[in-house]
Amino acid sequence: MEGVRGRPGSDGGTTMGLRERKKRETRRNLHREAVRLVLEHGLDAVTVDDIAAAADVSSRTFFNYYASKDDALVGDGPLGPSEEGRAVFVAGGPTGDPVDDLKAYLMTFVGDDPEEHRTAMRDLYQRKRLVQQEPALMPRVMARFAETEQRVAADIAERLGDGDAEGTRAQLGALMATTLMRFTMHRLKESGHGPCDPAPGPEDFREDLERVMDETFQAFREFFVLPAERA
Repeated sequence: MEGVRGRPGSDGGTTMGLRERKKRETRRNLHREAVRLVLEHGLDAVTVDDIAAAADVSSRTFFNYYASKDDALVGDGPLGPSEEGRAVFVAGGPTGDPVDDLKAYLMTFVGDDPEEHRTAMRDLYQRKRLVQQEPALMPRVMARFAETEQRVAADIAERLGDGDAEGTRAQLGALMATTLMRFTMHRLKESGHGPCDPAPGPEDFREDLERVMDETFQAFREFFVLPAERA
């Protein structure tokens, strides 16, 4: 399902951007409809044709985005860092302190757009419900999380300067980072940014996210400090 071709000229980049956004939204819509249908009717009762029809695209278009029904159900998996965030982190910034830099790196997982965040959170919770209802999908979902952890491990290895993404330090760091991120998201939901909560303004969202992330990392630092040293 091709978009309308724009005329060549100075707005060519904008036209391409619109097409890419449309493709991304189609992909997300297919994922959401797949999850909704399976939650309502069960895994075996839903077909690719059903998902395509619900998303208002052809079955042929479906296969331009996903190889199978199960792939559509799992979707793109958890959030990941922005390219800019990766570049700053692996270069040794933004502060030079490993813990603070890891926090800044994780902040780029969600960006500044509250609606993008709400969409990602809603998809995350729906995916959790889906796996609880259809445990056969668990291996695919876990594989997506593993892919994200491996990308984080590669960035940590590059930051460490040894390039060994399979090394103990990089693997442990990636596991720690993704755990801190999941904990932050859980706390953020409790603070009123769940998928069904009223949409916050961009400034409120950013402030709340930073506050919860700061609290998480402060608690993480304090875990390694003896009680007598906290006084």
